[in-house]
Amino acid sequence: MKKLRVLVSICLFFILVGCNENSGQTWYETKEEAIKFGLQQEGTDNSAILGIEEFEGETFVFYVEGGAFGVASLTKDERGFSWYRSQPYVGFDANDSPYSTAGFDYKTGSGLEVSILVGKVYDNSIQTMKLIGDGAEREIQVHKESKLFFAIHKVSFNSINVEPMDSKGEVD
Repeated sequence: MKKLRVLVSICLFFILVGCNENSGQTWYETKEEAIKFGLQQEGTDNSAILGIEEFEGETFVFYVEGGAFGVASLTKDERGFSWYRSQPYVGFDANDSPYSTAGFDYKTGSGLEVSILVGKVYDNSIQTMKLIGDGAEREIQVHKESKLFFAIHKVSFNSINVEPMDSKGEVD
């Protein structure tokens, strides 16, 4: 009987710990605070931000850390805002191509699933990229310093295409 009590106690402990809704997240009153402290947690600051985008009610922060691409989302609830990063950084090695791309699925802290396209340009004549395949064509800016470009989309990475464009808006 004593072994059964110990076993039940251990099970209850794991259930209570596993159901803890705080899950180690730190909450902030504003988006700006969550971004500032989230970036500090990642080892960088606001100067690393490539862009902040709203998509389907979620806030996404795109940034550079050690030359690699990072994305995080802000989770919002009654406690405020919390920084959430569910994917590792994406790095690119220079090669003979004018640009490289990668794609991955990203799940936010609230459960929204999106696809992220990221790439790096090696040819200085490429100023923007044209994204084709997720509805209307759109242009994606290449960030000057990092040479990275990115987009959020709802379709699979395999069903989209990007084309490089020069400063005149012409496809290379």
